[in-house]
Amino acid sequence: MFRMFQKRIAHTRRIYLDHAAATPARPEVVAAMMPYLGDVFGNPSAIHSEGRTAKQAVETARASVAKILNIRPEGVIFTSGGTEGNVLAIEGYLAALHESGRSWADMEVVTTAIEHPSVSESLVRLAQRGVNVRTVTVDGDGFISPTALTAVLSYRTVLVTFAYSNSEIGVVQPAHALARAVRAYERAHSGVVIMIHLDAAQAPLWLPCQLPALAVDMLTLDGGKCGGPKGSGVLALRRNVVLVPVLSGGGQERSRRPGTENVPGIVGIAAALVIAQATYKARATRVAEVRDVAIEHLCTTVPGAVLNGPRGSGRVANNINISLPGVDTEYAVVVLDTAGVAASTKSACAGAGGGESVVVQAVTGDAVRARSTIRLTLGEETTVGDFLQVALVLRQHLALMASVEHKN
Repeated sequence: MFRMFQKRIAHTRRIYLDHAAATPARPEVVAAMMPYLGDVFGNPSAIHSEGRTAKQAVETARASVAKILNIRPEGVIFTSGGTEGNVLAIEGYLAALHESGRSWADMEVVTTAIEHPSVSESLVRLAQRGVNVRTVTVDGDGFISPTALTAVLSYRTVLVTFAYSNSEIGVVQPAHALARAVRAYERAHSGVVIMIHLDAAQAPLWLPCQLPALAVDMLTLDGGKCGGPKGSGVLALRRNVVLVPVLSGGGQERSRRPGTENVPGIVGIAAALVIAQATYKARATRVAEVRDVAIEHLCTTVPGAVLNGPRGSGRVANNINISLPGVDTEYAVVVLDTAGVAASTKSACAGAGGGESVVVQAVTGDAVRARSTIRLTLGEETTVGDFLQVALVLRQHLALMASVEHKN
């Protein structure tokens, strides 16, 4: 069947539409990292000259990240990526409260049903210890409303955690408005202190990430999603958030994240974040124009295609997520790959293979739609012409499948 299909699609250059899973490292980032992959190889914890040179690189990177996020350098924790940052923020904060004398059963975390697995699975572990996890509902596009959030807060709530930009359907939450609702609840209920954690792994290339402007306390970033190296991340803290490390070891990162520092990765993510945040507005405007044309083309020319998530400014600039109800989209993604297009069905961390999108299921309530998703995430070089090819491949694939089914 693949040979039949390949004859109908002319191979062109590869079209990469999985930037939500991984972005190519920018040349400037690679250049910044190179000295620390060779000549400057010392361990930053060592007191000799080589170690001090490496340590200085780490601290210079920390200061750069702190400046663009508008926080103090001591609020920057370097991690291995978004997953570790989310786990450290959520489990590390509640563990610190527990160590200070608060019982697990006296703590409550508020989240949504559309979060990244690193968030949802952390909350499963906390629930097993006795923490109460409350889920705020989202609307049909995936948005949290301040009213709905306020309705699930209580005197036991210690943490609110949600994604700034959802990794599957691209909905951008009104983070500042949600934070205002939390602060208003705190003011109205003396003694209640609620931290707000924002999973911003998908945000730096497209959205502003300064913590004071967002009014959140903790923010997770991932270098591999913003033109930096994979395996690099940042957990940023706005105020004096106390965390218990989730790893055991040494006293690196102010005893919050043990392990020898990944100096090339740290230098790389700092360089990537500086570039991303300096240029996000123009990038987002340009890419969103391509996205909107592509959405219209896909939804009008590919039979049965339906968009998941919002349209317009409520959607991150580079995200398209469609369902083809009743279609095996895992197979369709393989067909796209064979035709030169890299796409996915859902978040890479949600796992390969069959199964429905938990996010689309939660937003639409439609299991058929949730089992038939395709995620197409754009980069700076993506063109409208790329989506003409995508739509052509999908139409020909659907026609071929219909023909085979008819014969059977």
